[in-house]
Amino acid sequence: MAVESIHVNTVYPHSDSRYEWVEATVEFAVDPDLLANQGIVDLELAPRDTDGMVRYDADLKLLRPVDGGNGKLLFVVPNRGVPTYAPWLKNGFLLDRGYTIASCGWQWDVQRGPATLGMSAPSADVPPGFMRLEWRSDSASADHPLSFTVPEIDALPPGAEALFTFTDYPTVDIDDPEAVLSVRTAPDADPTVISRDSWHFTDETHLTLDGGFKPFHWYELVYRTSRTPVVGCGLLAIRDVVSHLRSDGIDHAFAYGVSQAGRLLRQFLSDGLNVDETGMTVFDGVFSEFASATTGEFNHRYAQPSMAQVIGFGNMAPFAGAELLARQRELGGVPKTIFTNSATEYWNSGGALLHVDPYTGADLPEDPDVRTYLLASTDHFGSSKLKEAFPAANPVHRLDVTPVNRALFVALEDWVCDGVEPPDSKVPRTSDGTAVARKEVLSFFSHTNAPDPSALSYARHIDLGPHARRGVGRWPIQLGEPYVDLVSAVDEDGNEVAGIRLPSVAAPLAAYTGWNPRRHIDELPDVLYERVGSRLPFPPGRPSVTERYPSREDYVAAVRNAAESLVAERFLLADEVDAVVGKAAADY
Repeated sequence: MAVESIHVNTVYPHSDSRYEWVEATVEFAVDPDLLANQGIVDLELAPRDTDGMVRYDADLKLLRPVDGGNGKLLFVVPNRGVPTYAPWLKNGFLLDRGYTIASCGWQWDVQRGPATLGMSAPSADVPPGFMRLEWRSDSASADHPLSFTVPEIDALPPGAEALFTFTDYPTVDIDDPEAVLSVRTAPDADPTVISRDSWHFTDETHLTLDGGFKPFHWYELVYRTSRTPVVGCGLLAIRDVVSHLRSDGIDHAFAYGVSQAGRLLRQFLSDGLNVDETGMTVFDGVFSEFASATTGEFNHRYAQPSMAQVIGFGNMAPFAGAELLARQRELGGVPKTIFTNSATEYWNSGGALLHVDPYTGADLPEDPDVRTYLLASTDHFGSSKLKEAFPAANPVHRLDVTPVNRALFVALEDWVCDGVEPPDSKVPRTSDGTAVARKEVLSFFSHTNAPDPSALSYARHIDLGPHARRGVGRWPIQLGEPYVDLVSAVDEDGNEVAGIRLPSVAAPLAAYTGWNPRRHIDELPDVLYERVGSRLPFPPGRPSVTERYPSREDYVAAVRNAAESLVAERFLLADEVDAVVGKAAADY
């Protein structure tokens, strides 16, 4: 049954008269005993109706052509409730092609409202148990809710806080003597346990610390809760909505997710959910952007889907494409898949594990259904102005990966629909010396602000206890030895040599990196600030900008040559060259 009904709430025109918006609520009914649903943690423990079904609902938003469209669907996975439409709607990119674009709520912990799509997850009938909450703030605070908070919350525009407020996991006992709070001064630093009489639950959903919580410290709370949402129902919601939409004239379906949403797509594939309850394929193509080699808190007990930069279930194997798709390959329905990552994913979260052996660093063979691309020298936030407010030590850059991603989406479409192979993967490789340790790259940047090599965090083997594989963790996490530490080597200017080099990187005005240290704070180590890069002057002895490009026309010619090379490699669409060149030239 899966999708039991769809209740349309409103239909209204898009600014492009060829399209209309549809907002609806989807009612689901799933059978926990079906093989297709048995990978969802605790689903069998959720309340069933008299027909044996578990029911829940989610928000649905459609942008559909009024004339029926081209028979192709792009499902945009909401990121913390908000669909990331921008790359696909700008300049009518997909609308001119006749796509239907859909998004469905999948997170139980977002605040459902006009701007966010969420889901009402059923609750599992299990006794209270221990969970972990971890957070870090850029500012001091007197108390903290029992939910994830975004470190950059102080940099958000006014009114945006509602988009980053998530449902709490309440404590079962505000006096619980077994609850443990600890603090670290760096992501991989040894934790210090804080005396139980120095902190307190002020109510079921808040705690306070004597003297307050300090900025730029990592706090971890292990405590018991009785809230038990079946978080993995969000994965089923995506599967079943798309399967339902495919039955109404959709010939090919594609998925897109960036950051958290990209990690969710990796989880979706790892759990073998790309076939519906009848065994039919859901997505023909999957585009996962900036997800690194990780998944997330998407399908385990007490999961917090909004968590970011926190070590846990999302850091467990599988990592590389062939491993990730192993379960899906057993069940059938393996989609053509593209993974793209910025340099930040390599610097902050072990992005190289997508394509190297985690213990030896040896290059892994390419899975025939996967392509993997590094977008050289870029960072996680791209062209967003938001990162200019972050407490980073170096100036930030605004390299825009959108044009390359759109070319890669066309390549994915051609791969799925016409069997045209996309360009070969472009990533750092051990075999040709383009994959090197972070410390080696940092030694090149001794002339500028750089993180303390001893304060770098590492992707590690982790132990979450004997029941982790069935979705029940043991806290705190036991950390094992680090995996290999590999990023792209850099050229004499400091720009990365591996991956797809944007025209602004191939014809540079500066050195662009995927890393940036947090601004220096006395008595704290100089750690990497999360997910933001640097724009640095060329190193001493290198030609200046005017020596390289004596005039603006010289620079425009260099950028255009780099852009046309990307067109030849199918990493840029020919009709976007002028816009890319113009944007780069504006920085000269």
